[in-house]
Amino acid sequence: MIAEEFPILVDECDHATTWIKRHAKRGRRYKQFICALAQNDTAENFGLQGDKDTLYSCFCLVRLGQFGRDYARTKLKDPQLEQWLKAGGKRRFMVDDCPCELDLSNWGTTTIAQPETSGGGNEEVQEQAKPMNEFEQFILDWGQQHPGEVLKARILLQASRLFEGMQSDEVRIIFASMADKGLGEVEGNGDRLGWRWSK
Repeated sequence: MIAEEFPILVDECDHATTWIKRHAKRGRRYKQFICALAQNDTAENFGLQGDKDTLYSCFCLVRLGQFGRDYARTKLKDPQLEQWLKAGGKRRFMVDDCPCELDLSNWGTTTIAQPETSGGGNEEVQEQAKPMNEFEQFILDWGQQHPGEVLKARILLQASRLFEGMQSDEVRIIFASMADKGLGEVEGNGDRLGWRWSK
């Protein structure tokens, strides 16, 4: 069940507070789950004045867009996380204190490939790789043309106008993200972090 603009429900419906408490504490038993939407995460917005524990113990808080970036900067004191969220646009957000990425650009179009096998052995099911964005593709092309060389953010920012307006930290976040996906590897830490193509 989705409760859109929950603060308005709190203002206009006398039973909103009772409803959210009942479902928060007992809904799991009856497999009735709710999604309550609001512009911020104060207990008052959900009709839970003086009962912040219910909000934080019974719900996962999803923080989107600027709200997620502000949370990373002010509450978690993590400017690198803030830049990571910013670099990913709408695909990146916070779930409680955890950074998350969800790419729905190919929702419903992913196909499953089943390679042929010669014998009666187990067949592997392999999902097609997700398409890369233009930044990742440029970096990958550079790496394949310069095997063994370490690419630094400074070099990349000077080499292409594609990255114009991007900060070095944002480029390094892309490097780390690509390495996590198995596209090359990173070398060094912090300001010295670079990326290198590897098979």
